[in-house]
Amino acid sequence: MLVIAVETGFPLGGRVSWAGRRHDEDWADASSSATQAELFDAVFRALHDGEQVALGIGKPGLAELARLLDELGSWRPWTRVSTSLARWRANTSILVWQADPAPGAGGVTASAAVDSFFLQLPAARARATDEGTGTVVNVAAAAAHRAGLLADASELSRPAVTITVTGPSAGTTR
Repeated sequence: MLVIAVETGFPLGGRVSWAGRRHDEDWADASSSATQAELFDAVFRALHDGEQVALGIGKPGLAELARLLDELGSWRPWTRVSTSLARWRANTSILVWQADPAPGAGGVTASAAVDSFFLQLPAARARATDEGTGTVVNVAAAAAHRAGLLADASELSRPAVTITVTGPSAGTTR
């Protein structure tokens, strides 16, 4: 499993800061970069190798998500995208999750978001259900549909997986 988080904030000049780590790598920022092309390459390679990919974004990262999913839709239209832990498949699929700052934190760093994902995944899986709460519009699922990727249409009205980012670097932004 490859977990990637995109830095929150507004990138300058088309650059996007991100960090990623596999479940068996025990150091922060095992993969990181500042370009959209390198982000696509990391996701594409992991999917090509049959890995699960979990892609975390903050609300300002939606443009980067849309670009990445559009590109994947061109090269791998059979890729499954989900915003639900219950529907995330064992391999060759992407889970799009939301990285939210802890209360009082100013922002989310990519490495803190990846660490928080790994720490909170067991508990999140235990409480994962397919029942939405109230009416929502899941923008990540909508972006996957627009990109032509395989995503369950019922996720459009269900909340995306949310991980609250904790840790020493959760209070900084780019």
